[in-house]
Amino acid sequence: MLNRVAAILCTVILVTGSVVGAIQEARAENVPYVSGGVGADSREELLAKENEYNLKIVAAATSGDYLADVQIVVAGARNGAVLDATMEGPILLAKLSPGTYTVKATSDAQTQTKTVTIPTQGQRQIDFRWDRKP
Repeated sequence: MLNRVAAILCTVILVTGSVVGAIQEARAENVPYVSGGVGADSREELLAKENEYNLKIVAAATSGDYLADVQIVVAGARNGAVLDATMEGPILLAKLSPGTYTVKATSDAQTQTKTVTIPTQGQRQIDFRWDRKP
C-alpha cells in the first residue's frame, strides 16, 4: 500500500511539474481566481480568461514595470477575508459575489488599501502602484 501511495505521489509531482508556467485556477474560500502574467504568453492566456472573472487586479511599479509576489487580501464587509493569495505575476483575476470589498495589496512591506464594488455584471479593475528606487 505504501509503495502504491508513493507511486501515485510521484505521478502527481511529475504531472504537476510538467505544467509549470501554465495558468491554473485556484480557490480561496469559494472564490475562484487565477494569477500570473509573467511573459507575453501568460498575459495572453489571462486576457483570454478575463471575461470569466469580475475583478482584475494589476500590480506594478510607478515606472510601469510589472510586479509579482504581491500579497492580496480581499475582505467583504460581512464575511471577512474571502481571498488571501500571493500574486504569481502582475495580474490576478477573481470571481467574487456582487458587493463591496476592501482589497489590501502588500509589496516589500508596503501595504495599499482600496475599496471596490463588484456589480452583478461586468468587471472592475484595481491598479496598485509602488515607488521603487533604482
